[in-house]
Amino acid sequence: MTFEYTENMPHDEDDASDASSDVTELEEYDFPDHFFERDGRLFHSHGSLPYPLPVDGPEQARLNNIHKILRDTVEFHYLGPVTEVLGDARTRQKRVLDLCTGTGRWPMDMARLFPRVKIYGLDIVPIATRRPLRHVQFEIHDITERFRWNNGAMDFIHARNIDLAVTDYPELLQEVARLLRPGGLFFSGEIGRYIDFAHGSSFDLARQAPHARSFFQVVNHSLELRHLIPIADKIPAFIQQSHQFTVPTIQTFHIPVGDWHPNAVMKRVGKMYLAALKDFAESLKPMLREAGMTQHEIDTLVTGFIEDIEHVPGLVGVYHTAWARKL
Repeated sequence: MTFEYTENMPHDEDDASDASSDVTELEEYDFPDHFFERDGRLFHSHGSLPYPLPVDGPEQARLNNIHKILRDTVEFHYLGPVTEVLGDARTRQKRVLDLCTGTGRWPMDMARLFPRVKIYGLDIVPIATRRPLRHVQFEIHDITERFRWNNGAMDFIHARNIDLAVTDYPELLQEVARLLRPGGLFFSGEIGRYIDFAHGSSFDLARQAPHARSFFQVVNHSLELRHLIPIADKIPAFIQQSHQFTVPTIQTFHIPVGDWHPNAVMKRVGKMYLAALKDFAESLKPMLREAGMTQHEIDTLVTGFIEDIEHVPGLVGVYHTAWARKL
C-alpha cells in the first residue's frame, strides 16, 4: 500500500520556502514511522505530540461525521470574508492552509468552491485522501513546529478542532501571523470539551445529566496531564493578546445531541452528533487507561455518559468560532 503525499501543482515564485518540504510518499515499511498499535487501535507514533486519539478507520469515520455536522450547523463550509480574501486569483496565486486536516474533507470541499486557489492540508499522519484534486496538496507536519513557508505566504489559515494537538496556542498564533499576508484571514473553530443544555432551558446539568458532566470532567483532567487545557472559549482573547490581528468576530453555535430538535436538519445533525460522541468516548478509552483508570472505572464512566446523552433531551455541544484578519 502506498500513501502519496507528493506535490501536485507547479511551483511559482510565492512557493519559495525557508525549509525543505515534509512531502513524502509512504510505503508499508514506513508505517512504523507514523503509526503504532495499542489496545487494538492505531495511533500516531510521534512521541512528542500530545494528540491522544487513534487515527484508524473508526476514528476517521468520526472525523468525517464531525465535518458534516459542523458544515450543517454553520450552514456552509466557512465563516467570515473568505470570498473577499480569496477572490481575484488572476493577479497572483491565492493560498489556503488547513491545520490538522485529518481526512482532508474540508480542503477538498473548499477546492471545489475555489478552483483557482491552492490549498494545503497539514497533519501529523497521512490519513487524507490519496487522490486529491489538482490544486490540493496534503503534507505531513507537526503544527507545533515552524512551518516551511516564507513570511506572508498564505491568504487564509483555517484551524478547526486542533485543541487536542496544541499545548501553546499563543505560540501557534505567532506562527500563523508570520505566514499570513497583511489582510489575510485566520479562522478558529473548536467544539468545547463539555456538554450543556440548549438556550432557554432551565435544566441543571449536575442534576439532569450528571454522568455526562462527570465524563467531561474526568476526560479534561486526563487531557490536562498532557498539557491540553480547554481553550475553545479562550481563543478570541489569545487572538487579541497577540496584537497581530483585528478584533476577532465571535460566534457560537449549539449542536444538538440526539433527535430532540424540532428542525429536520438539526434533528439529523443531532443524531449524527450523538453517534460521534459515542465514538469519541470509545476512542478515549486507551488514554483513560494510560491515565491510571481501571477497566471497570472506564466502563462505568462511558456507560453513564452514553445513558445520559441518549435519554436526556435538550443537550447540546457548543461550537466556538472566531475569525480575524492579519494587521
